[in-house]
Amino acid sequence: MNSCSSCGHPFGDEVQYFCPECGQEVQGSQSYGDGGGEYDYSADGASWEPPPPSPFARMEEVLSKVSVPVLAVVGQVGAAFRNVLDDPRLRSHLPGGSLTLLGLGLVALALLLSVIPFVQGIGLPGSMVVLPWGLLVAVSEWRLISAPEAQEPGSRPVPPLPPALASLPRDLRHPGIAQTFALLTCTYAVLMLGLGPISLVWVLAGTVLGYDQGWRYFAAGGGETDGMEGSSGPRLHRWVVAGTVLCTFALLLPWTRGSLHVPSLSGGDMWLSTHSLFTLLLLACSGVRHRGLSAFHPLLLILAAVWLMMWLVLNMSVFAPGPWFFLLGLLPVEAAIVRHLMLLRGGGGTVEQQDAASDLDLQG
Repeated sequence: MNSCSSCGHPFGDEVQYFCPECGQEVQGSQSYGDGGGEYDYSADGASWEPPPPSPFARMEEVLSKVSVPVLAVVGQVGAAFRNVLDDPRLRSHLPGGSLTLLGLGLVALALLLSVIPFVQGIGLPGSMVVLPWGLLVAVSEWRLISAPEAQEPGSRPVPPLPPALASLPRDLRHPGIAQTFALLTCTYAVLMLGLGPISLVWVLAGTVLGYDQGWRYFAAGGGETDGMEGSSGPRLHRWVVAGTVLCTFALLLPWTRGSLHVPSLSGGDMWLSTHSLFTLLLLACSGVRHRGLSAFHPLLLILAAVWLMMWLVLNMSVFAPGPWFFLLGLLPVEAAIVRHLMLLRGGGGTVEQQDAASDLDLQG
């Protein structure tokens, strides 16, 4: 039987740290302040640990780590091209200092070289689309640079349009005509890679037109924030850009099994590959803009998603690496479109606001 050494109060076999009668500490016992008497919270599993990140969060982290060095290299290359294209010495030799007219001249040179029998071009159907489209873009650009307020000092003066061309409908002056033509030129520049000197002409044309018209495209979207001040677009839409890059790389790989007598075909040689790459580039350009995929009507997004998947299924070959890489790139594009449409259907604010709310929910 244990008892208090100060007052002699018995307390049986119970372990007491303090005497209930006099309040004195019982000798030989460990107080609460000693290290041995502290409660081990981890013994009962009471310690709190943050939940493991979701697969989407892990993929987002991987994408962020990969995109940092890639964007750094792209930024350096882009700065070099920008210094060359914005050089006043170059623009002083161009009518009105217009890079678009220079790009159109390069496209015309590529079409002219395609007439040579042993030079592979974009074909007659493609030329019948590019030629009138390019003429329309040239007329629109001529109208812009011939305006008195658009005359740049030091550049060659541009005479006004003839009356027959100046009376074209207003719908033909829409800036989207020139911007989509630049996107089409970039599409052919990718598909023509590795086909000899003519591919260099297409790459130069796509670079010049893509720089000039791309700058106008993104500058015009600066006010379309839709509640996203200071943001470059919904975070999810960056996956459209990553998927497009992988799909573009896949089009340069073999898509059929070759033999000793028949070489394998690349994705660019497949049926209607131009339409598929143009669709992907269009989605990617909108994905990095302020409004993201909200710039498209939902029906157009559905048609784009169905077309891309159907084109892959029709050209799928299990014996070639190209379709498998294209599938890996297409999955995030399709997932982004589906989630965007689901958010639109759910309502309750804009898609951008729902993306922000979803991110807050994931963060707890």
